[in-house]
Amino acid sequence: MTTTLVERIRAYAMPHGPIACYGTWLRQEGEMRSSPEKPWMRFHAEQWFPGNGIDFRWTAWVRMSALIHIRVVDSFKDGKGILTATAFGLVPVARSRGPATNRGEAMRGLAELPWRPFAFGEAPSLTWESAGNDELRVRFDDAHTRAGVRFEVDSAGQVHSAFAPDRPRIIGASVSETAWSGTFSEYKTLNGVRVPTVAEAAWLLPEGPFIYWRGRVTEFSVLGKPGGLFH
Repeated sequence: MTTTLVERIRAYAMPHGPIACYGTWLRQEGEMRSSPEKPWMRFHAEQWFPGNGIDFRWTAWVRMSALIHIRVVDSFKDGKGILTATAFGLVPVARSRGPATNRGEAMRGLAELPWRPFAFGEAPSLTWESAGNDELRVRFDDAHTRAGVRFEVDSAGQVHSAFAPDRPRIIGASVSETAWSGTFSEYKTLNGVRVPTVAEAAWLLPEGPFIYWRGRVTEFSVLGKPGGLFH
């Protein structure tokens, strides 16, 4: 069953067969906010997905006001997660690292596998398990960090959503294990690969879902050579 689900995803995303590449890259635009009471802030971003693991680097420029723009770097590399935010390229605004950040960023890397579909069934340190005909569970374990998400997959092979019941939500100095979900839609063939071009992310709070991020892919490329992935 697991093989069938993985093969279904891969066959849909790569209709011409497996792709030999060094990763993927995309450009996004969208909105994000830090709490349900805060206003949406527009951003544009680039993201690199090197290799067939779950490492990634997301670099965004967020418009907080007409005069203030924040550069945010969110990444997971070699088992370590980190989030930094700086104003004017120099002034630190936020920084997060440590075990909770490692686990949270690993979950992001897992949830965003639809943007590097060749990693389904191939990525190291991952185990796969099916639950019925439309749910695929994936777990990451590198002996230091353990994380997992569940994917909802339709009969065609589109991944519609990812879910985790216990993703670390970091608010200031506190960490709360919180249910989380991400959704994917509007699949398009870009650079020979079918990928979702619209996505949302939400914390599933007791009072209801808090959508904190929504974006659209404006460019997507398969990387044909290594280097420059984490510059």
